[in-house]
Amino acid sequence: MRNEKLERSIVKLNNDIAAINVAKKYLSNIEEINEVRDNLNNKKQLLSNELYAEDHKSYSECREVIEKLLDTELGKEEQVTLLETIKETFGRQSPNVSKKSNGLNAWLKELNIDHNWINDEESDWDKLVITGFGLYKQS
Repeated sequence: MRNEKLERSIVKLNNDIAAINVAKKYLSNIEEINEVRDNLNNKKQLLSNELYAEDHKSYSECREVIEKLLDTELGKEEQVTLLETIKETFGRQSPNVSKKSNGLNAWLKELNIDHNWINDEESDWDKLVITGFGLYKQS
């Protein structure tokens, strides 16, 4: 993925910020801790801006692919292919790097794509039907 390094850096900063918030409960130099935390948050914001900079373009590219799949039942193979296409287009694993989810459902929710899951009694994999597009809001 083209943004893998950025994505990992943001996750690391998230973990560092969480650790600082825990440490703050046990240490007395609160002002210094807050300053370090703010500095990390600023770095994270800069990296996030870079990571998400091309999301509107990527969304448009994905929308072109997804429009061809509207109102079609997608099985396991098609879902895996769609997920890989979305990840490759956006250049990262997760739709929102600050959250841990990175599956197809997480991407569909983040991209505000209207969809339904249909229980498939014959397999252990539900079918997906994409029904439309909601208003996309960039993270």
